Amino acid sequence: MKGSLWRTMVLAMCIAVAAGCGNDHPDGRVDLRLRARIDRLNKGAFMNRFDDPRLSIDCAYRAVDLVRDSLPDYHDGLMRAYNSLAFGYYMVAEHDSAAAYTDSVMAVAEGPAARWKHSLHRNAEVERVIAQLMQVRLLQRSCRIADSYQLLYDINQSKVLKRQPDNYLYSFAQMEYFITSLTLNYHYRNSAMASSSGTTLSADTKADLRALLEEVEMARQGLKCDYAEDMSLNYALAHSYYRLAAASGSDPRLLGKAYDYLADNAKLLSIPGQGCIYHLANVFQLQAFIAADTNIQRQTYISDPHCRKKLDRLIQLTQKVLPTDTTLAAPDYGLSMFEVSTDLFFQTVDPYQHLGAVVAAAEFCLHVGAYDQAYAYYSMALDDTTWHDGMAPKFESMLYDGLIRMGYSSSAEDNTRWYSREMELLDLIGRNESADLMLQDRLFQSETRNRYYILTIVVGAVSLVVLTVLVMLLRHRSRVLRREKKALQQAKQQDIERIANVETCLSVLRHDINPFLSYLTNKSLSPEMRQEVLDQLLRTFANIKNWTNLSIPSGLQFQSSVFALGEVFDNVAASCVRLHPDVDLVFYPTTINVQGDKQLTEILIRNLVNNALQHTAAGKVTVLAEVYDADSRFVHIEVADTGTGMDSETLENLFRADKKVQPDTDPNASHGTGFGLILCKYIIKRHDDNTLRGCRIWAESEPGQGSTFHCLLAGSGNEGWKPYPWRIKNNNN
Repeated sequence: MKGSLWRTMVLAMCIAVAAGCGNDHPDGRVDLRLRARIDRLNKGAFMNRFDDPRLSIDCAYRAVDLVRDSLPDYHDGLMRAYNSLAFGYYMVAEHDSAAAYTDSVMAVAEGPAARWKHSLHRNAEVERVIAQLMQVRLLQRSCRIADSYQLLYDINQSKVLKRQPDNYLYSFAQMEYFITSLTLNYHYRNSAMASSSGTTLSADTKADLRALLEEVEMARQGLKCDYAEDMSLNYALAHSYYRLAAASGSDPRLLGKAYDYLADNAKLLSIPGQGCIYHLANVFQLQAFIAADTNIQRQTYISDPHCRKKLDRLIQLTQKVLPTDTTLAAPDYGLSMFEVSTDLFFQTVDPYQHLGAVVAAAEFCLHVGAYDQAYAYYSMALDDTTWHDGMAPKFESMLYDGLIRMGYSSSAEDNTRWYSREMELLDLIGRNESADLMLQDRLFQSETRNRYYILTIVVGAVSLVVLTVLVMLLRHRSRVLRREKKALQQAKQQDIERIANVETCLSVLRHDINPFLSYLTNKSLSPEMRQEVLDQLLRTFANIKNWTNLSIPSGLQFQSSVFALGEVFDNVAASCVRLHPDVDLVFYPTTINVQGDKQLTEILIRNLVNNALQHTAAGKVTVLAEVYDADSRFVHIEVADTGTGMDSETLENLFRADKKVQPDTDPNASHGTGFGLILCKYIIKRHDDNTLRGCRIWAESEPGQGSTFHCLLAGSGNEGWKPYPWRIKNNNN
């Protein structure tokens, strides 16, 4: 009787607890069989996230449909499915879709689920953090380092992951946080990549990485998720220790730690049913990085007993999974590891990894002189249609740099396109790295200010006047630092522009003066021709001086004013020298006013007139200005000659420093400096940058028919201007 009564009381308590949970928790009333089915689909999506991302996406979609159709209140299941979709699309590099599903998680978390207070609903907080970590990964791939670090910082400050409850969801989120943080420090936060170039880490990055590694290893023992997550964290730890070893003088202790985690992954991959292509490729690629890094001495991992013991296990994995005769001491060990890892990555569906594997392997091939293999890898990248512009700025910039350095294509058009794209990407990466440095400094200042405030509170009885002074000093210091940062950024940008200008200057100068120098060494050259060559050289160096004054930060500044163009014509007419007596130089009178830099405009017209005179043996050179008939806000300057003219190819490349036309080999022919026209183009650009009007320069020409150069500058106060009489007559006809 007592046993029956006891069973009845226990049953009643269970019913009461179930009813109470149902009243407090929206999910307490769900159909348990449907919920179990959704959980199975979510588990399938999770377990296949690396091995078969497409299957993972399919399972997650089915879970989402089931929740929407049958269990709309099962928020945990819906958020888990959204997170699986985000991870799956991340693994196939469909980043827009991945971002859309992280936003879906946020929408659920900030809706009714955000108001849950019951302890059973803490899972919603963790799912939200998992979505934020995926956002961090997407930001990292786009090289938005500052935004990535800021979001990681916010996650850490939220303390959600500090509770450390004993369940797989928290472990997964914590491991993802560690993986993402480690990856940020050893890869995305440094411009150098681990391939054939030496590993470089800043002192601050090394200190941050060491502290993070200590934190990860302390927490690692209590984190239990699945073997795939274990391998992901092992790889992040191995890569971090390798980068530290290379940046610390090939430290064998740190390198040994890297091999410990690589060997752990080799052990996991050797277990039947746990061989994942993605993680297998990572194991081989990291071995390739170590072999390729110029800061790692091969003797370090061959002779060190600890490293060698772990390496033997990795070699056993190599021979077991992919039979090969490659030995550790073989000269082509690094090439073999890159070849194996690249083949494995191309068996996955992640185009981001395809591109990363190819550029790393090709870079190493260039370093060791294996140019045929480098060519083959670059061909793989160019033929791979799965990746697209903007998917991986860091890898994409490395691709174009390698293509140009190895001379992959002899087409100037290809090389120009690659160079332009590389410059865009490097500018993007540089701006994001600068933003990251600013963020670190800002956070450091914030922490410093917090310490000051805490110290003030602890000390206690500080007068109001002293406190006010401290606040004012801090604010003043903050403003000073902001101004200094802005000045440093401007100086850095000016340095970049100056370097680019110097490169252009040297390139053009080499093309321009070589023919004239060769003429001067010709003893049979007539005195008249020798004098003309000397005049050409003097004009070249005068243009270089003007270019330098325009290019350097402390040089000639743009002085905007409204001036009479007729005065400029008079100055140019007085300074131009006609080398051929049969050429008439005609400046048509003008009353037009121009808004711009008067000195630069004079240099512009002088160069155009000199260029016309040099290429006209007989006839005339005319210079006129008028209000542009297509847009009266502009002044149209026209310099026309009856000289030799140009073909279409010369005309197309006229203002480009990288497309110089070789001078005529005839010693009696007239030669232009080439630099003058490029300087003209630059002066027009300076006018356009400062007036924002759309100033431009172009030319029209046919062989034997002379040439006409056109410039558009900003006009001012030309409302009453009258066209030239012959222009009116021609228009009437």
